[in-house]
Amino acid sequence: MFYSWVKSYRQSLLIYVPLMMLIIVSSCTIIKGYPKNKPFIYQTNIHLNGKFTKDQKKELESELYQQLHDSIMVRSVRKFNPLGIFTFFLKKGPRLIYTEIVKPAVFDSLNAEKSKTFMAAKLHSLGYYRDSISYDTSLQVRGVQSRTTVNFHVTPGHLFLIDSVLLNLATDTASKNDDTLQKITLDAQKESLLKKGEAFAMPLISTEFDRLTDVYRNNGYLRFSREELLAVWDTVGLALLRPTLDPIEQATQLQELRRRRENPSASVEVRLRETEDTTRLTRYYVGNVVAYPDLSIDTATLVPFETYLQDYKIISYRNLFKPKLIARNIYLKRGDLYSQRNYLHTINRFNSLGAWRLVSIDQIPRDFSDTVDFRINLTPAKKYLFNFDIEGSSNQQNKNPFIPTDLLGVGANVGLQNRNFGKASNQANTGVRYGIELESKDKFIQTNQIALINTVAFPRTIPNLNFIPSQWKENSKTIFALNASNVDRKDFFNLTAFNTSWGLLFNWKNKLLGIKLPNIELTFLDRDSLLEELIKDNKSYSYIFNDGLVTSSIYTFSQTTAKKTVTSVKQFNLEPSGLILGMFKNKTLDSSLYRFIKLDAEFRQTRKLGRDEFAWRAFAGVGYELPSTHNRNNTSLPFFKQYYGGGSNSMRAWALRKLGPGSTVQSFDQDVAPERFGDIQLETNAEYRFFITDIGGVLINSALYTDIGNVWFLREAPGFPGGEFKFNKLWKDLAIGTGTGLRIDFGFFLVRLDYAYKVKNPSPDTIEAQNKWFYNWKPLNGQLQLGINYPF
Repeated sequence: MFYSWVKSYRQSLLIYVPLMMLIIVSSCTIIKGYPKNKPFIYQTNIHLNGKFTKDQKKELESELYQQLHDSIMVRSVRKFNPLGIFTFFLKKGPRLIYTEIVKPAVFDSLNAEKSKTFMAAKLHSLGYYRDSISYDTSLQVRGVQSRTTVNFHVTPGHLFLIDSVLLNLATDTASKNDDTLQKITLDAQKESLLKKGEAFAMPLISTEFDRLTDVYRNNGYLRFSREELLAVWDTVGLALLRPTLDPIEQATQLQELRRRRENPSASVEVRLRETEDTTRLTRYYVGNVVAYPDLSIDTATLVPFETYLQDYKIISYRNLFKPKLIARNIYLKRGDLYSQRNYLHTINRFNSLGAWRLVSIDQIPRDFSDTVDFRINLTPAKKYLFNFDIEGSSNQQNKNPFIPTDLLGVGANVGLQNRNFGKASNQANTGVRYGIELESKDKFIQTNQIALINTVAFPRTIPNLNFIPSQWKENSKTIFALNASNVDRKDFFNLTAFNTSWGLLFNWKNKLLGIKLPNIELTFLDRDSLLEELIKDNKSYSYIFNDGLVTSSIYTFSQTTAKKTVTSVKQFNLEPSGLILGMFKNKTLDSSLYRFIKLDAEFRQTRKLGRDEFAWRAFAGVGYELPSTHNRNNTSLPFFKQYYGGGSNSMRAWALRKLGPGSTVQSFDQDVAPERFGDIQLETNAEYRFFITDIGGVLINSALYTDIGNVWFLREAPGFPGGEFKFNKLWKDLAIGTGTGLRIDFGFFLVRLDYAYKVKNPSPDTIEAQNKWFYNWKPLNGQLQLGINYPF
């Protein structure tokens, strides 16, 4: 009986609390600047009749709303009233979120008629003919306000479909098979957007014109424009207009007319428009290419220096860039057929290097010739960029265990960027970060951190290996990093770390491949009193927290696929360490070298549902510590390579590193097992994100989500009974959390506030709470998480 009462109480909360919040927050309407005692536009509705899917109806209504006359449209904005809760109870003034209409227009039936005309034209352009559009109005008088609501009733006619397509771009009708333009057209016809069965819509024809224009410009036709194209269509059927006395043929024509009336269609032909400008149909070839890498307003007073390299003429005034850099990034080769793709590729390439603030290319066709010359104009950006910022944060994303999750951080960052290191557009960054972390309970410094960061990004592949595909090299980078850091955690440890790596980054189509070879990490850990005490009671920590050397290679591959409403991301990471050096017997290496293999995979998908979306993620990772000659009892990954759960981006019902391993039941006290991590992680997350309101361009969204997963040790670990991974107890070990939250989207970044409950907890601090569904559930007994951007 008691359980039934609790269940009823929970259901009541789930119903009445959101309902009460909706009433308080719900929008009211405030009108400002309205014409007194005159009918003004208060609301405009479009009622669409016909058989449409939900998405088709929504898209078509959106198109029609855009055709309304300006004076018929209602201009309103959502606003936020910080005193809205008080005005609700006082029953005076706007609510927390309200709608404001400013200076509504006087209703004019002439503008309503114009809106009908605009909507009819739009329907015709989309392939709907024989439509019906009408409107009615209703008047609501409130004092001196005469609120007019306009309702448009739209019934689109039959949608005309394309029945046949003919691309006739021959310039010489006597020899169509040898006509260059027609041959190019036919070779690219499989990519045509005009296909039988598609809607006969003007935007579709316009897009096809753009596609054909790009095809021709990529095949030498520099001066070709879409104005040279003409579309001719037949929606009646010319054969049906021919008179005939044959009764059988008459019956056939009547049957065809009936079919076209029930299923209207159109035949489309794309032709060349007649023109007197013959240069529009001239195929051009690349001539001279001249580059100016360091243009500025004062170059007229300087003496130019000319360099000839790979058929390019490079004119420099200050010798700011190496000629090889310029020649290497030009994709216009003398004698080649002109291609707009190569022209744009050259512009985009120089823009992506970052050393220039203005990039332009002048195309100069020669008179009475089929050759075009190019002038590349490059205006350098400032070479050095200095930055300084102060930030405040929590350590939710800190990867160092034994730094508490209730710390408040204050940090200062100083950085210097050289955009043209070595006169080769290499991006060199040097930065220093110093931070302290204060424990929120006692307000004293718990952690001091200082880091020196140095990276150099080369905009090419080094070394330039011949077996690497050319398409990989197009958008490749080589990144050299040299970093050092020190973390002093009060009473626990002092950690000094050095890291250097040489990495290659390849980006082609929708794929990204990253390779770090080598990646060297050297750590020196000085244990303090609290960590030493903890190690005495839990031997696992002695194997995890010690000095070490990582000599690894890191491989990362990701692929992003985006369809109309679905975006998916696949990512794989592999890191083997110590495999080569581990074969050499050396006392120093045996005592400090970490030998392991770490592999993880992740899949993320987001599906748009109008203004809402459904997102889910699956992650699996495992790290295997290889046996070492120094300590064969060490069977776990080093602490800075371990997996962990909890926090704002993982299992959100748990604080950071407070979940697992497996079904371990241990106290979280500082002298027992305060932090949890493991060699294996399995996790899946799903959330439904939905729109709430728009306040001055800031989107307020919410979400309902669930997280399922845990971390495990690969083998038995002292001090963590039940923490090893076994398939036969997987369900027992899985943790489940659920919750909701707010997402405040400012456009350039998103603030996320999540509140989650433990539905099933396999690793609590007491055995009574283990795997009890909603154990000790209370409205304020959840976990609050603050994050930036979406968790996945």
